[in-house]
Amino acid sequence: ELNDAYKAKFKFPFIMAVKGSNRHQILAAFETRIHHSVDTEFKCALDEINKIAFFRLLTL
Repeated sequence: ELNDAYKAKFKFPFIMAVKGSNRHQILAAFETRIHHSVDTEFKCALDEINKIAFFRLLTL
């Protein structure tokens, strides 16, 4: 339900570097970020992509 609402609003999927986060933290982020403006959320999503890339590089 949150995923559908998020994608309908922002036109891209919810992106979060979930390493170290529990289910409650992920849902809380979802519920907070759905209220962002499109520009703010796009920047947030890019930050999360950078975190994901960083975590992956650490494992190389």
